[in-house]
Amino acid sequence: MADEYLRYYRVNRAPKSVRRHEMAYRAIKPLFGGKRLSDITPFLRERYKRTRKEAGLSLVTINRELAFLKNLFIMAIAWGKANENPVNQVKSFREDNGRMRFLTEEEETRLLPHRGPNLKPLVMTALHTGFRKSELLSLRWGNVDRRHRLIRVDAGYVKNREVRSVPMNEVLTQTLQDSTLSQPRGPVFRNRTGQPYRNPDSAFAIAVRRAGMTDFTSYNLRHPFASRLVMAGVDLATVKELMGHKHISMTLRYAHLARGHKRAAVEVLSGGAGKSPNNFHNARLIEKGDTSASA
Repeated sequence: MADEYLRYYRVNRAPKSVRRHEMAYRAIKPLFGGKRLSDITPFLRERYKRTRKEAGLSLVTINRELAFLKNLFIMAIAWGKANENPVNQVKSFREDNGRMRFLTEEEETRLLPHRGPNLKPLVMTALHTGFRKSELLSLRWGNVDRRHRLIRVDAGYVKNREVRSVPMNEVLTQTLQDSTLSQPRGPVFRNRTGQPYRNPDSAFAIAVRRAGMTDFTSYNLRHPFASRLVMAGVDLATVKELMGHKHISMTLRYAHLARGHKRAAVEVLSGGAGKSPNNFHNARLIEKGDTSASA
């Protein structure tokens, strides 16, 4: 069943997701590989959780491994090869997704001199689009619309499986225009040998170390885009769209950076800053295009 499921997954999912699933299968195979689907019980799943945790694996890793098993059973049921999903009866570990590492302007200035000519376009694109690493590496010059100043990620590489486009600001437009990697076609980002970047983590880690920074990886490049937008006063709904978040709860992690937004909100109730609740309501209507709001 696992072999059949992986064949299905390779056809219907992005390469990065396939690699994660293949790694998860290699991890669970020693315990589950020789069993029939009907032999896999919630007890075995719990024992697997305990064994992996005692071995020092992160909670995130363990959850991803068991997610493979859960998805396998979902398809087994759909294909008439199983009647129930034993994985649903056991809770996954609770993950701490609250901590985010931000990049200060001072750190960005220190990092600048250590980004080589090949790594710089990738880093700048991350900082000015909020694209995930997999989205960045999927970009080809056909995704860059210089005329309309838009940069697009195809649906197959986006987490929520929807095409994602972000307007290019002046900095990003100039960066890609000046890029020594600029070509009429093919991958946007290439390493110093001219090959498409498969994983920039090593090169980025060297740049971070030379800049005297710690606890900052290429994954963290996504956060400055959202945090700086929020601190500049951009509303969370717009940030959600630009970040490609499926749910607003993901965007709300940045809400605390909107300094003064709570104070400004409650001041409306007392007519602070010359605004009454009615004026605030009318302003919101005008923002939405309703010019019939009363004065």
